[in-house]
Amino acid sequence: MKFKNIVNLLFIFCGLLVSAQDLPEEIQQEIIRRTELEINPGISLGILLPSGETMYYNFGEINDSGKKPDSLTLYEIGSITKTFTAFLVRQHLVEYLDTSLSHFFPEVENHALENIKISELRNHTSGVPRLSNEFSPQDWSDPYNDYSKEKLLSELQTLEFIPDSLKTWSYSNFGYGILGRAMEKKTGKDFERLMGELLKKAGLKNTYLDHSVGEENIAQPTNLGLRNKFWHFNGPSRYAGALISNTHDLLNYLKFRKENNDIFKPGTIHNTIPTGIKNLGNSELNFKDGWFVMKPGRNSEILIHNGGTGGFTSFIGYNKNNQTGVVILSNSGKLNDDIGLKLMLPGFPLKKPERTIAYELADLIESGKTENLVDAYVSLKAEGFPINIVNIYWLERLNFGNENWQVSDQLSDIMVEELPEDWEVWDIKGQNYESLTMYEKAEEAYQKALELNPKKRTLKLKIERNRRKANN
Repeated sequence: MKFKNIVNLLFIFCGLLVSAQDLPEEIQQEIIRRTELEINPGISLGILLPSGETMYYNFGEINDSGKKPDSLTLYEIGSITKTFTAFLVRQHLVEYLDTSLSHFFPEVENHALENIKISELRNHTSGVPRLSNEFSPQDWSDPYNDYSKEKLLSELQTLEFIPDSLKTWSYSNFGYGILGRAMEKKTGKDFERLMGELLKKAGLKNTYLDHSVGEENIAQPTNLGLRNKFWHFNGPSRYAGALISNTHDLLNYLKFRKENNDIFKPGTIHNTIPTGIKNLGNSELNFKDGWFVMKPGRNSEILIHNGGTGGFTSFIGYNKNNQTGVVILSNSGKLNDDIGLKLMLPGFPLKKPERTIAYELADLIESGKTENLVDAYVSLKAEGFPINIVNIYWLERLNFGNENWQVSDQLSDIMVEELPEDWEVWDIKGQNYESLTMYEKAEEAYQKALELNPKKRTLKLKIERNRRKANN
């Protein structure tokens, strides 16, 4: 398992949407169960009917004071932002889709850019990794907060050449950051102008470019039942995941796309790109111009995308056959894509997520019982509690970002035990050792990570840094 390659892509069959009156009882009860268990403390759901009518349903609470969500409650929408960016490319770079990156970044002396086209970045077929090999945030619990144009430029300098024969579809946050920066350079406009113009044109009056609306006006981010950090996307990373929105605006966004995008209109979408991800229909999931495309039948197509930040998840889907759409937003790190699927296909099974061991560890941490987290993990595992190592990862990153290193170090021990051959686990272990001033052990952990991933240049820098610290 690779933590930075976690891209939870779920899919939609075509089917009958719910009536305009009520959600199906099974879905209502499942949502209530999730909110009560704090798997998803708050959930906002919006439905676009073929008539253009919109329906809204809200559950749970969005902050510690018990405030209830509504259709205007704001959430970070993460990677759904990419669908906006892809639309901007259609507006501003349509004449440059087959132009290489070297045209946009003449200051970068790296021949790898000559073999990467704008259209490839837009469709995740450039071969650019999901995150740059140079990506090393100061705070993994708010990982894009220190990102900048200068960092992206440095990453482009070291980007490796990828021949066409080795290019496959591969989801890339890094690629969309490059895409946005290329658009800025060509148009002379920054993120605020580019995205702001699109939001105005689409009539999205309560969708925001960053947290300037005030974090007190946004649902409280949570994960594993704990308060999490807001994610502050800066520099070109904003094009990959920065937008903050609500169910009301996102249903209006679907209406806008229906009117202004050919792939939303009736008829088959041609030249879709296979992703290699198996869907629930007759073939694998495809991709086209910023959207995942599901083709469950000969004459049926669904457009979907989801997103996630440290304490929020989002889902948006549009069924071309019956012209219905679904938006689901939550102030939790747990996806609710299956609910969207169920709304479009009544026979689709709900996932019924349960609290994992990480939730129990989070409770211990919150109550200050942190002396023996590894032993607690082993005991809970022996009792048969569900295991999700990704949950442990998020809990570790949150505590590490909060400089609660005595806790995050114990959690990193669990990760090493479960995934001893994952280089990122050893990198995380090294970060904890270094923060605890255990420099020799940090060097050893980073060395292990480098053995597992020899191409990661930043690991060499970490090894050298801790060697110097250990000798001082």
